[in-house]
Amino acid sequence: MFVRLKMEDAREGLVATISQRDDDSKITGRPSIFLVGDKEEAKQRARAVARGLGLKTYRVLDITSSRMPPTIRPA
Repeated sequence: MFVRLKMEDAREGLVATISQRDDDSKITGRPSIFLVGDKEEAKQRARAVARGLGLKTYRVLDITSSRMPPTIRPA
């Protein structure tokens, strides 16, 4: 299992989606979708979810206009 953070630009600001995924990358449970002030806030929330599940890393999918390369970050 892993946690994925997806960040997207929206009219209202930055939309972050945190989802739990199984080993086949299928969503398990309901994703959390929320507006954040910046990318760092979204990463902090994803890190907290990952740690709460006992995971050491989470994945980032950044599809904003200021993209970062895909990464796996320590939780």
